[in-house]
Amino acid sequence: MTLTAVLVAAYLLGSIPMSYIVVLRATGRDIRTMGSGNPGTMNVFDTVGWFAALVVAVGDISKGAAAVALAYLAGLTDGGAVLAAMAAVIGHDWSIFLWLEGGNGTAAVIGGMLALMPAATLIAAGVAIGLGYTIGSRRIGGIIGIALVPVLGILLGEPHTQLYGAIALMSFTIVKIIRFEGFSPARPDR
Repeated sequence: MTLTAVLVAAYLLGSIPMSYIVVLRATGRDIRTMGSGNPGTMNVFDTVGWFAALVVAVGDISKGAAAVALAYLAGLTDGGAVLAAMAAVIGHDWSIFLWLEGGNGTAAVIGGMLALMPAATLIAAGVAIGLGYTIGSRRIGGIIGIALVPVLGILLGEPHTQLYGAIALMSFTIVKIIRFEGFSPARPDR
């Protein structure tokens, strides 16, 4: 399987709109017409509840991890695996199945980083969850958690390709969150 075929497959995999499917099945409604209108895990949590959000989060995280696994199964290098993770995130953010709409890519990024650097990502996720609940802001906890992954990767001696890939993935998501959703540290979002 060529790099191009893997990237197309990863994009299509990332495009599967988990939040749309889960919320439609659970409520009969389109998540894009509920709450913030963002078809992402946090909007599902806020409007439908924790169980639906958990299903969406697992599905979206799995998309990023599966893209990396597909790249490795196809015999691609670490660089190809990073590109596959990015393609899945792009698919999640601009889903062909939602007329190029989508979430902010955080869960798909977490899945890609989890497959590329599992130990660093799991530690950072624990910090993000703990910090988010402690300070009352999921957004700040999440951004700090994602930003910790490359730092932890350096401390754990991860290969450079995975480190650069994690930096690219996290940068893409942080910029998208701040650009499209804003950033207000003074406003707790739960």
